Amino acid sequence: MEKWQNQTEKQMLEQIRSSIGKVQLPVDSYNEQIMNRIEHMEIKGGSKLIKKTLAAACVAVMIGLGTVTAGFISPVWADTLSQFPVFSSIFKHTDPGLKLAAEKGLTTSPNMSVTKDGVTLSVTEVFYDGTRLAIGFERAGIMDERVLAEITDFKTHDFDQSTKGLLGLPVVTQVSGEPISFGSSSTGDVEGQAQTLLLELNELRNTAALGDEFKVDISVPVAQIAEPFEFQVTVKKVTEGVINLTPGQGASKGSFHYTVKSLDITPATLRLIVTSEGEVPASAEQTGEYAPTEVFYELVDDAGNVINPRQMGYAMAKAVQHPILDNLYNTFPQIPKTITIRPYTCTFDSELNLLLDANGERVKTYHKELETTIVIP
Repeated sequence: MEKWQNQTEKQMLEQIRSSIGKVQLPVDSYNEQIMNRIEHMEIKGGSKLIKKTLAAACVAVMIGLGTVTAGFISPVWADTLSQFPVFSSIFKHTDPGLKLAAEKGLTTSPNMSVTKDGVTLSVTEVFYDGTRLAIGFERAGIMDERVLAEITDFKTHDFDQSTKGLLGLPVVTQVSGEPISFGSSSTGDVEGQAQTLLLELNELRNTAALGDEFKVDISVPVAQIAEPFEFQVTVKKVTEGVINLTPGQGASKGSFHYTVKSLDITPATLRLIVTSEGEVPASAEQTGEYAPTEVFYELVDDAGNVINPRQMGYAMAKAVQHPILDNLYNTFPQIPKTITIRPYTCTFDSELNLLLDANGERVKTYHKELETTIVIP
């Protein structure tokens, strides 16, 4: 390979294109994605970007020669690869559970790409543990820093199409056409990872019958492009390190009683399903102009680590009783020996404002009588 020291930046880019174009990459989409990165860097210019481009070119050549393997890559190169978006896990920039899953190699990489009208969209990473399905996307060909468009109607999935290349909400279905059913979802740009989007479907309801490996169809609408981008992706369930319990344990206070219907622990997620009945308990401080909220369930492991549901929304009404709650939590640092369920309520004033402490946190009223401890086998 010729030396680059005396070349202009334009000549460097041409050299890179030539080098990458001659290499047969093991994953077809990498060549195109690297070329898109080069175009992006060429427009922006700058010495730092040129250095990244040169690193990308070297990575491409190394892959073509078969030298990027677990046995030969150096720590310096590993760090370089992790900084280059084509090779970096989207999930490492998200919540602790998905980050841990990516670090343990529990995700799959479909590396599927579709290009339409100058816009390329790729499905880069998938994670499924029976409780949630996470899908990472990467976009190329568009310079806008935004990836997800403003959703103008969540019921119809209508979105702002004034800027070409912005993505609408992805839709995931079984190959039969039946939608993947879930309790909650989130979709958004991935902070710290440009041109990427993360879709999460949580508290999955109809995937267990599909087995440990199945296909899903994904459709992603894109602004100012007539037809959606469509993919059929194989989903593989993580089974290692998964614990599924049906404790049937619970506790009572007054007329209120709850039962832990199921507790599922995976390397990336903890899911708690609770059924309850009776009147929400109230403390002496939650009477008169004050009143309790619904009951929340905090989890504590044997090492004293505390976790709360990932989504901490609440009903804007006093003492709401939920017959069934399906909550998702981030994982504990390691599989615990025991998990204690600590129910608590917060407090509304007469105008349904939550009482807050000096740090701006919700004031919690714990109910010791309602605690129950589950032994993890």
